[in-house]
Amino acid sequence: RLGYWMDWDNSYHTMSDANNYTIWHFLKRCHEKGWLYEGTDVMPWCPRCGTGLSQHEIVTEGYKEVTHESVYVTFQLKDATNSHFLAWTTTPWTLSSNVSLAVNPSTTYVLVTHNNQHLYLAKNLLKVLDGPYTIEQEVLGKELVGVEYHGIFSELPVQKDVSHRVIPWNDVSDEEGTGIVHIAPGAGEEDFALGKEYSLDVIAPLDESGNFIDGFGWLTGQNVSSVNPAIFQHLEETLHMYKIETYSHRYPVCWRGDTELVFRLVNDWFI
Repeated sequence: RLGYWMDWDNSYHTMSDANNYTIWHFLKRCHEKGWLYEGTDVMPWCPRCGTGLSQHEIVTEGYKEVTHESVYVTFQLKDATNSHFLAWTTTPWTLSSNVSLAVNPSTTYVLVTHNNQHLYLAKNLLKVLDGPYTIEQEVLGKELVGVEYHGIFSELPVQKDVSHRVIPWNDVSDEEGTGIVHIAPGAGEEDFALGKEYSLDVIAPLDESGNFIDGFGWLTGQNVSSVNPAIFQHLEETLHMYKIETYSHRYPVCWRGDTELVFRLVNDWFI
């Protein structure tokens, strides 16, 4: 009824010599034809195991309901002293590797006066603001594309000479957050793809144990699992913090030990 035969006497085993030799032969032929090359990619990574996980492992084994501290952060426009983009993220540790902000080209955004600041955010998400505001201007997202802003971790060596700008992304939603998404190509799968599309800098922050590597200043050596309080303090001191909220959502975990996964830049081979 399924439309194919089951040859149980010759079933497939990943550890069999026949399987391994077949794979090696296939890769050899690809190499001979010049189809095989070394590159980088961002993949799900377990800091406890020190290894990556496949998408198959995550889909079948790897999600649980968790509550994170999400943060709303202001990014100052380069050509306007008191104007900021208001962005939201559930992974504050990735802010150290921010290189871009993404907006939906067809979404309506507003510039509001709020708490003595001018803030850009999606019109449908004005509810996230705490307190009164005045709408000064309405623009489509496509009008914000290309606008440059100051990085919020510009003091870190890895952020030297990085140009921060707004890019378009049709997947940006105006149903939660602010409608403006912070992009860190070295710490997110979709972010990495956008980085390749728009030639963004890639800043990879973590080693295989989830510790910040050299080049991240005061963050170097700190572990991703415990660094959020220090991140929040830095945002407060540099006047980039808007507010912190708890957020419950499904998040990928390692099935071997229920450890929350990060996304990490790794070397890999591609065909």
